[in-house]
Amino acid sequence: MCGIIGYIGYRNAVPVLMQGLEQLEYRGYDSAGIACYDHKKADFILVKEKGKLAALREKVGDFCFDAHVGIGHTRWATHGEPSRVNAHPHTDASERIALVHNGIIENYDTLKKELQRKKIRFVSQTDTEVGVQLIGRQYGKTPQKDLFEAAKEAIPKIHGYFAFALLSKDHPETLIAYKRSNPLVIGIGQGENFVASDVTALLPYTRQVVYLEDDDLAVVTRKDVRVFSLKSHSWVRRSPVTVHWNISQARKQGYPHFMLKEMHEQPEVLKNILKKRITKKEDIFFDTLPRGFPGRLKQIEQVYMVSCGTAHHAGLVGSLAIEQYTRLPCRTQVSSEFRYGNPILSRKDLVVLITQSGETADTLAALREAKAKGAATLAVVNVVGSTIAREADAVIYTHAGPEIGVASTKAYIAQLATLLLLAFYLGKLRKKIQTSQLKRLIKDFKKIPDQCSKVLKEGKRFEACAKKYFSRRNFLYLGRGYNYPTALEGALKLKEISYAHAHGYAAGEMKHGPIALIDHEQPVICIAPDSPTYDKMISNIQEIKARDGIVVAIGSQGDQNLEKIADDLFMIPKTIEVFSPILTVIPLQFLAYRVAVLNGRDVDQPRNLAKSVTVE
Repeated sequence: MCGIIGYIGYRNAVPVLMQGLEQLEYRGYDSAGIACYDHKKADFILVKEKGKLAALREKVGDFCFDAHVGIGHTRWATHGEPSRVNAHPHTDASERIALVHNGIIENYDTLKKELQRKKIRFVSQTDTEVGVQLIGRQYGKTPQKDLFEAAKEAIPKIHGYFAFALLSKDHPETLIAYKRSNPLVIGIGQGENFVASDVTALLPYTRQVVYLEDDDLAVVTRKDVRVFSLKSHSWVRRSPVTVHWNISQARKQGYPHFMLKEMHEQPEVLKNILKKRITKKEDIFFDTLPRGFPGRLKQIEQVYMVSCGTAHHAGLVGSLAIEQYTRLPCRTQVSSEFRYGNPILSRKDLVVLITQSGETADTLAALREAKAKGAATLAVVNVVGSTIAREADAVIYTHAGPEIGVASTKAYIAQLATLLLLAFYLGKLRKKIQTSQLKRLIKDFKKIPDQCSKVLKEGKRFEACAKKYFSRRNFLYLGRGYNYPTALEGALKLKEISYAHAHGYAAGEMKHGPIALIDHEQPVICIAPDSPTYDKMISNIQEIKARDGIVVAIGSQGDQNLEKIADDLFMIPKTIEVFSPILTVIPLQFLAYRVAVLNGRDVDQPRNLAKSVTVE
């Protein structure tokens, strides 16, 4: 990941590529690079840099290009830390092919070992290099060094979801592009054509685009675009369409806000996590745990979940799951309290640090405190190569992808999924979960992405509810068990982006204070899916109704009790309690989003908030 741009035509390729990369900056990245074919030198010029585009632009300025074809990339690290060596483009061993790549090559380790046995030497830590080396080896076998034929033969051997753009120095009049599950679009110009992962990068030059479909292999020249389907093994016609969006709209892929776009990406995020973490034998695999660390985990006697904000709510869910499935005591603390609380720690303790950015100041300080006291430290982080990821003893990446909206949605879902998998993994490791039980859990977990999609389709119903209550200034959120953290998260989302006052409580605490606030003005959001405490939640709801309160309920499909007593009701598909927070939070995200929009708030950039809190 994260952004691809390619150009072939009559212009100087370098400014086109650099402008395209600038248009892709919003997706987030940690390094960038370009590869161009210089016609005077009859060779590639490859320029890569860690950090922002300014660093790449400065480096590019050191070269004189006579190039009319090239590819570029902004990288969000998934395999290998952010560095110049790991940045794209990558070349094959002969340095005759350059490739940029978005997505994940799932069988990269197997392919890499096969290629190493054939004396192919790798220079980076990336899965991307495996792709170009595999295609490069096939390229050497083809008559006239045909890049299209090489790609056509090699790509079916690659498992995963990805997009490629390739360039050969033997045939610089052609670009090759391939799509599988990751977006790739061709821009159609006059005497020039473009390749990009995002329409945004094309709009300064053309509004005529061809959207590639899965398993499309495109041959792109100055004059035309031909598409071969690896599914049908035939040449196919893909008709161009006219894009009417502006650049801002294109970045959001037609959604009015990044937050809404990212909410709709949640099912795919979950699918990607499950693909990456669950083996064919239905076991759980964390590829980033160092050798010896699982052995240390077997000796752990207590777990701490340490985090801030939304990540803290994910930690609360993870804590419940760890206690249920490992029978280890698990404490959850806010990072700022943990670091100043002089925690009693030893080598028998595991401290799990949860952070989207991997740079949160208080969580970083908590990590250093835990390490100083000898505890094992495990980071659950989205941003590869971030400070916390580097300093922890071990790291598990959530792979949610870049999240632009300040209010976290898909990163939270990814944290939930990762922590639940961690709980199951520890349970199996410590022999508290039998293989048969783990298989049942995994079977249920694999249903969750599609169930998320079903909940997301209820958007119009969420909007209708928001229209009833958007002018209210106070909201109360109640939940029990695994959905008490969901109540906290729902309240936080509403506060963050609508600026309404909202408070999350454990429903069992209602009579210890919050019941005094119940009246006909304040909506009470009650999270009541199937669970061991369901009857208790129904009692809470009846108490609210007896005091003329407004109940917005979230329950399991077919719940007739809630249908009778709730003022507004949102149903989620039935699942076991441990997975329910992934589903119940989606209506709360929607409610917060719609209330904020109806109040005219800046949803993606709410006042006074930052995406990454890097100061105390």
